[in-house]
Amino acid sequence: MSLGEKRLFVLVSVGGLVLLAALVSLALYLTAPRLSEFHPDLPGVIAVTALLGLAIVAVGLGLIALAVVTGRRVVFGQRVASSVVRIVFPLVRMLSAVVGLDRDAVKRSFIAVNNALVAGGALPGRDARVLLLLPHCLQAASCPHRITGGLIENCERCGQCVIAGLVDLARERRLALAVATGGTLARRVIGEVRPAAIIAVACEADLTAGIQDSYPLPVYGILNERPHGPCVDTTVDLENIRRAIGLLSRKAGGP
Repeated sequence: MSLGEKRLFVLVSVGGLVLLAALVSLALYLTAPRLSEFHPDLPGVIAVTALLGLAIVAVGLGLIALAVVTGRRVVFGQRVASSVVRIVFPLVRMLSAVVGLDRDAVKRSFIAVNNALVAGGALPGRDARVLLLLPHCLQAASCPHRITGGLIENCERCGQCVIAGLVDLARERRLALAVATGGTLARRVIGEVRPAAIIAVACEADLTAGIQDSYPLPVYGILNERPHGPCVDTTVDLENIRRAIGLLSRKAGGP
């Protein structure tokens, strides 16, 4: 994804932080007389605490922007970056709704920023395990075989969808592989596999939710393609999967 696509999330995040600062300032201005009745110094203490919190988030956001631009991790780890993104993401959603931005465009930008942070971060240990997590909609809708959970070996390799190619890819690169029907099954698979990182394929909404649910576990998101509309007979570019596998496997010390 291009730098321009990543820039949208960073710019809206900055706008959201400015909006939050304005709302906090207004709340303090309105409540200061009542707060001072409890203690004369209370408004000042709350103001300094709020200012310190906003400053920390602003610095973290600045470092994330620098990491996105340079493609390198900048003096902070995945956990810190994830915490900052989790704080600013609700602001981004709120501001995007207020100004009428395309929600999917904002989510794609968020996924691009997240992928840049994952690419610039580090995985724990050379033997770290990577999980390739797929949505059920990649399977042909007409297929009668159940492949969700741990049953992907039931794939008959008929060629009507990309599942067979993804099975071959996972075997070739010795990855854990699972197909999930939703967030509950995905969380169960992650709990069983306990991966060091995930390559997840899904739509904008599911990837955005999954990346946030999995924090601080690094998730590299790849958007599916929907030639027949959402949630049915979707597909994915295997070359994008190969590139992501190569990136995370090298970082994990794999082949």
